[in-house]
Amino acid sequence: MGGKAQKTEAAPDPWDIGFGAVLFVFALLALFVWFPNDIRGGFVEVDHAGKPEPGDAFFPVLLTSAILVLSASHVLKSLLLRRHSDEARTTARLTRDDLIFLVLFNLLVCAGLAAMYWLGPLVTAVAGFVSASDLTYRQLVDTVPYKYVGYGIGGFLMTATLIAWAEAGLRWQAILAVMGVIAASIIVFDVLLINVQLPPNADY
Repeated sequence: MGGKAQKTEAAPDPWDIGFGAVLFVFALLALFVWFPNDIRGGFVEVDHAGKPEPGDAFFPVLLTSAILVLSASHVLKSLLLRRHSDEARTTARLTRDDLIFLVLFNLLVCAGLAAMYWLGPLVTAVAGFVSASDLTYRQLVDTVPYKYVGYGIGGFLMTATLIAWAEAGLRWQAILAVMGVIAASIIVFDVLLINVQLPPNADY
């Protein structure tokens, strides 16, 4: 009545459902196709002292299982909780802005991963040239600071750039948060878990 917009119930958002479904399928393929054919070690292995420790598949399986559960929950939530708006929208179109967003997002992620992968060998090559050393990154892959260069700088650049893009700026609190997460992950995965290598060091 009178100037009040009537609230109507909208159909589930197809983009929400599609996003969750794609992640769910990817997680299933990773768990049952990719990991069994690519990861040699098991989920839990026994060291030389007979003590159980995380195997090569431990963290990939845990992470992918979490993605599987979260994506399934996201799809169910999208199906059960319908959106409410002044005018129900039952269709959605892929616009030019959506495509630009997807392209930029993937470019930023790929650039961050490239920096993570190549910065270590690049720094090693430059240091070797300056010091006339013939040591390669493969030989220094477990040596400080070389093993932290790619993961630390590449991870920071990728995460901080995405945060700055999402928030239209980068606050010092966000910088500290990113640095804290990277430092904490280094302590957990490289210091406390002695048989785990930081990405992408295990590839060298």
